[in-house]
Amino acid sequence: MTSTNTFMLGQKAFLSGDLAASIKAFSDALQQGDHPFHSKLNRGIAYLKIGQFARAIADFDTIIKEDNYHDQAFFYRGIAKLNQEKNEEAIHDLDSCLALNPERGAAYLARGLAHSALGHRGEAEKDIHDRHALNNVELGEFMEEYIFSDPLFSRTLTLFKKDEGRWKLALTENEVQRLGTIH
Repeated sequence: MTSTNTFMLGQKAFLSGDLAASIKAFSDALQQGDHPFHSKLNRGIAYLKIGQFARAIADFDTIIKEDNYHDQAFFYRGIAKLNQEKNEEAIHDLDSCLALNPERGAAYLARGLAHSALGHRGEAEKDIHDRHALNNVELGEFMEEYIFSDPLFSRTLTLFKKDEGRWKLALTENEVQRLGTIH
């Protein structure tokens, strides 16, 4: 099998939700030297989604060392650190992401969550209610896509229950089930 086929197998597995298979295929593609940048990025995202934050961060670190202007790597590394409750580090990465791509609404929302955890009320309010976040981010999708740790999930729910005036908190079926297992 060619390395391009291995990379494409990783893509298909990732898109179908088979994250373990995608990690294996992207790792194989990396060993074969095919699509190293995208294999590393996608494998990092897959690690993130299964809660292996340290492995995800290691992949994003490699990308950032090679390309210090890659907003996606900064964004996903910030998300991984947010889930680890390394909020100051998350803010730093999300600042870097937003410096490169000031239109990324999810980065404002994630940075606001980090500021909120640190007790920075003014910064949290500003980011959470930034027009990029309010106009371009659906809260339920954001939570499903980027909130993987149970403590962060609970803290985010609590925060947004108080903020229903601006955000409509409509949980997906998966989130309702997750909420039931947490409580």
